[in-house]
Amino acid sequence: MTFNYAKMSSGIRGLDAILEGGYPSGTPVLLTGGPGTGKTVFGLSFIHGGLAAGEGVVMVTCDERPGRLVDYMDGLGMAGSRALDEGRLRILDMRPGFEDEVVGVYDLDVIRLRIEGALAATGATRLVIDSLDNLQLALGGDRLRTEILALFEWLRDAGLTTLVTLSATAGAGVMHRFEEYASDCVIQLSQQLNERLMTRYLWVVKMRGAAHGTNEYPFLLDAGGVSILPVTGTALMAAAPTTRTATGVAGLDAMLGGAGYLDGSTIMVSGAAGTGKSIMAASLLHAALEAGRRAAYISLEESPEEIRRNLRAVGIDLAPFLESRVLEMHSVRSVEMGLESHLIRISERVDEAAVQFMVIDPISALADLGSPLQVKMMLVRFTNRLKARGVTLLLTELLPDDARNTSTMNISSLSDVWIRLRQVESEAEVRRVIQLVKARGGASSGGLRGFTIGASGIQVEGS
Repeated sequence: MTFNYAKMSSGIRGLDAILEGGYPSGTPVLLTGGPGTGKTVFGLSFIHGGLAAGEGVVMVTCDERPGRLVDYMDGLGMAGSRALDEGRLRILDMRPGFEDEVVGVYDLDVIRLRIEGALAATGATRLVIDSLDNLQLALGGDRLRTEILALFEWLRDAGLTTLVTLSATAGAGVMHRFEEYASDCVIQLSQQLNERLMTRYLWVVKMRGAAHGTNEYPFLLDAGGVSILPVTGTALMAAAPTTRTATGVAGLDAMLGGAGYLDGSTIMVSGAAGTGKSIMAASLLHAALEAGRRAAYISLEESPEEIRRNLRAVGIDLAPFLESRVLEMHSVRSVEMGLESHLIRISERVDEAAVQFMVIDPISALADLGSPLQVKMMLVRFTNRLKARGVTLLLTELLPDDARNTSTMNISSLSDVWIRLRQVESEAEVRRVIQLVKARGGASSGGLRGFTIGASGIQVEGS
């Protein structure tokens, strides 16, 4: 059977992409998850999406006080108080035992009547019920299935797009009834602890009659609400730019055929400690900034102040670009969050700041945040996402001293340009050498060339 649902935005951009447009319109959507997984915030995001589109919205709260929900919205920048004052938002307090004394058999008729009144007053076509757990306690027994199914059928008949939250701890039998009979779309939220780092995940269990992403997707809850990116997508849909940007290192440009790298490339600079990876990355960054690109530098080891100080010593001054806000610099320790959380935050910066060139130094700092396969899978998806947006991505990788022409993270295949830096010892000195292991899309020189780092930056021998 094909339903061909219209879609209504969830208020969360990444979730709309996963659902290929949003929640199915005119039907209940069931959102399940344990404590702390973010069910209420997803509901508030759905409300905010409607308010931002100029719609009226109704929320039924069976758990939190209405005043606290409005405070949450205001704290997340969703302007709940203003919408409440304007009459575009109605929050109905349906917490059993707080306002209404139930005499005789408890049913949902009173709730339906109050919802109808709020809908008429606001003209709303979207509704949030958060959560059904307390109502289940009031209904109880064999009547639960009958009453909830009747409520869901009424919501369909009314043409309401309804987000209903339910705790995953409500019981397997109840969950089975909801998934099979009551809801056309079921989304499950969870949180997993790995090496003492917690990551939240979303999984679309089912969505009748409509295509959707079927994988498990990481997401964040922060001061801006829900941040979710469908980074599990691996479709190869990137464009193929033919324009090039100079690296800022004349000898490296010559090795690349004379004109630099192709825009939108993934560039990897690998080397052991002390080979000049960060300075090489900063040289390419500086050249991109001078070419008019907007850029971001993400450091997983040093503070922005330390980086700027060290770069000034080799003739690279990033201050003018920071002052003009075409460059952003952020530092975070890899152990502060899980791998998925790091990549989501970095991807957000790309979107928010319209970044065209990004440095992550060093990407190898994330290697211990998962198994080698998990790390590679996440990085494949992350690099594909940036490539699809035409972003030039430069990754530095710290290699052990005994590494050969392989990436210890097994990600060399992801790069379009792979620059390998080494230190070669002789009886008299230690020389730095550069090798262009590969460069897709043009002529390149794979030979070894010596280079030096001085007050004027990197100088490649023979250039």
